[in-house]
Amino acid sequence: MKPERAKKIYNHLFDTAESKAKAFDAIAEKCYFSNFGSVSKNDFEVLLFSLYIEQILVKNEADFSAYSDYTLSKQLGITQSRVSSLKVKKELIYPHEGFEWQDSFLRILPNVIYEDGKIKLYIPDRNLYLEIKNAIENSGGFIEVQLTSNLLQVRLEYFLDLLIIADKTKSEEELRRQIIDTIGKENKEINLREKEPIGKALLKKAPDVIIEIAGNCIPFFGDAVKTAARAVLDVIRNRVNG
Repeated sequence: MKPERAKKIYNHLFDTAESKAKAFDAIAEKCYFSNFGSVSKNDFEVLLFSLYIEQILVKNEADFSAYSDYTLSKQLGITQSRVSSLKVKKELIYPHEGFEWQDSFLRILPNVIYEDGKIKLYIPDRNLYLEIKNAIENSGGFIEVQLTSNLLQVRLEYFLDLLIIADKTKSEEELRRQIIDTIGKENKEINLREKEPIGKALLKKAPDVIIEIAGNCIPFFGDAVKTAARAVLDVIRNRVNG
């Protein structure tokens, strides 16, 4: 990217004297308070990167393309892998205030593709991918790690488990209880256990059966999850029936 274009983007991000002063104050705290030279080059770069990406998030956090690895690599003149690494370090040291991974996840969930019995979704941000991965693993599930970085891949059977961890309107316990009761009444042959992922009981069930079960359980979720879930089920139905 030409310096003129990069400068224009900078001026758009730091478009007030207040935003520039706030950024400089953060730099001063690292260097001018009797600590000049004590911060490492790597730590200083993480700070500068944090100040930059925070301004992007303030402008439009919902636009993943504005802070994708590719976009930032072009703007800053570094590799995409370096950008990805800086994002992870930044979030550890300077976490973004108000970040709710569920909201970001639900915005992109309708972009899934369905093939080979699996729901696949590319997660455009490394930190979001790590948050989702951690939530799935903490709930007793797992994702299949791929060579393609940030590709979320889960079996269709675990779709309801994925929705449960993404819902902020109810506790996991309440949602699981409602779903288990509903499945148990209509599908008595399915052996559901409270402490196990719902997907485990749905293994080897036909896709159309799982789709029907998921459709019956969607009303238990909050509005944001309902909207995303219905869009995903439409993608799956079209693929299964097509």
